[in-house]
Amino acid sequence: MPPCAKCSREIPPQATFCPHCGTPNPEARTMTPVDSGAATALLEPNALQEKLQAALGGDYLVEHELGEGGFAHVFAVTDRKLSRRIAVKVLRPEFTGSRSSVQRFIREAESAAKLSHPNILSIFFVGEGQGLVYFGMPLVEGETLDALLRREGQLPEAETIRIGLDVADALADAHAQGLVHRDVKPQNVMLQGAKRRVLVADFGIAKAAGGSGERLTGTGVIIGSPHYMSPEQASGAPDVDQRSDIYSLGVVLWEMLAGEVPFDGPSSQSILVQHLTKTMPSISTKRPTVNHQLAKVVSRCTEKKPEHRFQTAAELADALRACAGAAGAGAARGRGRGGLVLGGVIAAAAILVLGGGWLGWRALRSRSAAGSEGAGAQAGTGEHVAVLPFDAMGGGADSSLSRAAAQLLAQAVGSLYQMQAVDPRDVFGRWTTAKQTPQEPLADLATFAAGLGATQMAVGSIVAAGRQLRISVDVYDTKGQTRLAGGEVTGAGDSLFALVNDLAGLVAVTRCSKPDFNPRHLCFDAPPRLLRPVIVTVPAALAKGAAAPTYWVRVSKAGGVSDAQVRRASSSDSVTTAGLAAVQGASYEPATKGGKVVEAWMSVPVVLRRGP
Repeated sequence: MPPCAKCSREIPPQATFCPHCGTPNPEARTMTPVDSGAATALLEPNALQEKLQAALGGDYLVEHELGEGGFAHVFAVTDRKLSRRIAVKVLRPEFTGSRSSVQRFIREAESAAKLSHPNILSIFFVGEGQGLVYFGMPLVEGETLDALLRREGQLPEAETIRIGLDVADALADAHAQGLVHRDVKPQNVMLQGAKRRVLVADFGIAKAAGGSGERLTGTGVIIGSPHYMSPEQASGAPDVDQRSDIYSLGVVLWEMLAGEVPFDGPSSQSILVQHLTKTMPSISTKRPTVNHQLAKVVSRCTEKKPEHRFQTAAELADALRACAGAAGAGAARGRGRGGLVLGGVIAAAAILVLGGGWLGWRALRSRSAAGSEGAGAQAGTGEHVAVLPFDAMGGGADSSLSRAAAQLLAQAVGSLYQMQAVDPRDVFGRWTTAKQTPQEPLADLATFAAGLGATQMAVGSIVAAGRQLRISVDVYDTKGQTRLAGGEVTGAGDSLFALVNDLAGLVAVTRCSKPDFNPRHLCFDAPPRLLRPVIVTVPAALAKGAAAPTYWVRVSKAGGVSDAQVRRASSSDSVTTAGLAAVQGASYEPATKGGKVVEAWMSVPVVLRRGP
């Protein structure tokens, strides 16, 4: 059975939607369109790309498929007239099964295209052709909030408030123009660039307020994600308004603070029943330290009855701004106790290692096991880094602080950069048993790390002087003790966590030579791109049954290919070989980082063309 694109759980072969989260099943082959003549054909990826190219015409170049979600396939496209790259979403056929549903999608997309707000992902155009319905929009370099939550679990309160406030502002603008989103969820919140600018996506599939009341699929399926659906939307009420979006955003706030959704279950129905009947648990039960004012905001958003919630997204935004102001005042009071800062950090570090730190590591590993979306997930590559206890130097540092810094670094390289780190429990346990010290010869430390199954090791030191911390790290290959990367960070004593996160980036650069590794734009700002599709002509006998292969290609600074690997082979060896030669001879634009050209990997699909 195929896994769900969203929740990774198995979907029965004949199911049109995932029974766990409601995401459409891409393998489903059953449709009951009202007007079969208007139904979009079910197409293989290469055929879909060719049809999209024909529909868009010569002003656009369809490069390759970026991915697919519950509602659409997404392609990277070059706008030749404006010399820019955009994303084009092609709706799945189950959502364009009749002429009326096609017209409704186009009408609603045109309404969404009128939205102009810094936190709304704009729509450039909507079109129909070659049996396809598609939207053009900006190509966002970043990730979804869902991907961030999968990596990091709970988010800091300040980050939760910032993201929630930006989403609320976006919704307020849309609501004022008569658009209810109806599917507010982490997968529809994009985080752009290193600063994580918030962009709310997929207003194009929202139903215009005051519309016809028809369900978008024409099959009786209620559009939305069960985990985030309001009670009135779950019940199929025809008069869903902006307060439904407020409920869904409240669930997203709950998840950002708790690291998990409030209601879960074995099926979509069981989750919807909980939203309809169960009282929303207080976020304080999952995160006791959460600010009381913020907890009240989340509670009010998720009231069962719409009249008990915030009545407008603007009202919710004002409440979140008040929470942000309260958090800022609290931070200012904390800075006033400067003499106690470093001691408090050291004490907290000791608690982290000796107490709840292992639970945090276990939670992190559990979340990572659930899967990761977007570029850069490197699970199962066989490369592991062991972060060894740091050398504590200076009068203010002790073994508790040095071990805490090492543990935090092991967590950060995993959660921020998807590197495989040896469990700190194994490192510290064997370290103590073997009576190791950070001052031992590099070769001995490498032998110790290799004994843990690590191919790399991070060794470092931490210096505490007054209210300042200085942490340095060096990464070595455990086989030959070759230095791979390293550096130093310095900051205030109360910024240990931020310093360690910066340090993680210095460790993670060792992975920049790996295919598709670029979390947080670590390796490049703008990715390499294919200048024109790679088309391979194959005999008709092979073209009929052969799947198109894809490859990993390392694009050199000069725009050539310095290395190429097969990512997914064709069922025909000759097709795979021909495709490899074609991608090696193709034209590319290299990646850039900080205004400079850099070498980087990219995934390249091949389009098969039937020959004689």
